[in-house]
Amino acid sequence: MKRLMTATAVTALTATAALASVALEDVDLNGDSFLSMEEAKSIYPDLSVVSFRDIDLNGDNRISAEEINTVEAQTVLDQFTPSEVSANRIVLDDDADGFISLEDMRRGYPMFSALDFEDVDTNDDNRVSYEEIYAPEAQDLIARYAQMTVVDIAEIDTNGDDFADFEELVATYPGLPTGEFEEIDLNDDNRVSSDELYKLEAQDIVSRYES
Repeated sequence: MKRLMTATAVTALTATAALASVALEDVDLNGDSFLSMEEAKSIYPDLSVVSFRDIDLNGDNRISAEEINTVEAQTVLDQFTPSEVSANRIVLDDDADGFISLEDMRRGYPMFSALDFEDVDTNDDNRVSYEEIYAPEAQDLIARYAQMTVVDIAEIDTNGDDFADFEELVATYPGLPTGEFEEIDLNDDNRVSSDELYKLEAQDIVSRYES
């Protein structure tokens, strides 16, 4: 009986070793000996938050070598096709606490507006969870920021009041009509703040008048 049990254990260990095709060092992009959700999404774009948490057994928002080497973890990862990791990958949740603040977002996307952050923060708790940031609508929004090239409002603001009035905006974007200025000026105070200017709808407007 003992010999049979030993043989069974060896077989199980061999099967586990064969299954463990994803090694932590191959997916740990920042070298901290853990796999974060953002690293996982960089490598496995289709990996869901639910699947990540199935692997993250202790719920600390990162996957250890011990966790990734389980049969269950390897089975989950085997369902997803890895992709080539972008060299300019941006890590937003730098402390791996499972949430992203507006400051975190602006570290990756300096022009990210507070209004768009509120749109992504669907439960209004002033922070963005993995579920919220990886929602399709949020990813579409972030993709537009990744492609955005904008003029800093400080370059437009010639009188130093931290806003752009109509004359200042027209000086940078010749031909901008008053009607479209009013569309950008969301609070109707006859001046445009950085949050208003960096709103994606505003950028769509001014991009048509770039000199």
